[in-house]
Amino acid sequence: MPLEVKDVESGYGKVTVLHGVNLKVASGEIVVVLGPNGAGKSTLMKTIAGHLQPTAGSVEFDGADVAGMSAQDVSRRGIGYVPQENNVFRELTVRDNLRVVSLAFPNAQDRVANVFDRFPILAERATQRAATLSGGERQTLAMSSALIADPTVLLLDEPTAGLAPMFVAQMVEWVSELATEGMAVVWVVEQNPEKILAASTRTCLVEGGRSTAEFESAELLEPGRLQELLLEEREEEPGESPAT
Repeated sequence: MPLEVKDVESGYGKVTVLHGVNLKVASGEIVVVLGPNGAGKSTLMKTIAGHLQPTAGSVEFDGADVAGMSAQDVSRRGIGYVPQENNVFRELTVRDNLRVVSLAFPNAQDRVANVFDRFPILAERATQRAATLSGGERQTLAMSSALIADPTVLLLDEPTAGLAPMFVAQMVEWVSELATEGMAVVWVVEQNPEKILAASTRTCLVEGGRSTAEFESAELLEPGRLQELLLEEREEEPGESPAT
């Protein structure tokens, strides 16, 4: 099991957001993290990636506990992370974004060409500043930057939010290809999750900073099942403590 999160607690200063989250993902598997706004999904991704330090629990990756390691060390070990926002250097060109990231990883410069082969749209935009890209192109660049490190686990924090259906379908196809090649993927979803659920194997439900249930993703695609689950979440939200 490349990644297993056990009873993780984490937050911001004195504010605890995660109160015990469990999650696991195997090689070649896409696991969806689903839950209402404020459930702690982004906090979970930041904690796994080393941007936040957990106060309890463990993050076991490739046989070692990486909880508490710096974000750079976590990334170098093989966990790639695509945050929802501020995930590219907006004033740099597409090519320079990839080059800057590659400097942090030994022998990664050669992977820039591989990224352009995998994502032809970025090759077409290579000399454009990231600020001029569409939302879908920018998210593609953010994911490509994470792939420069050649990770074995990829954390995606809602990369399809606000994107046109064409880009959502393309993102699902790309991520499915990565999983087919053996990458383990954890994908946080908030909007229009059906396409992503269809490509995933399991779904972890996070509510109020806790992992409360796990489903086979196919179960949530049964008629009315996802709507029923989301309705249950909305009914429970008013009593929940705020999270991120």
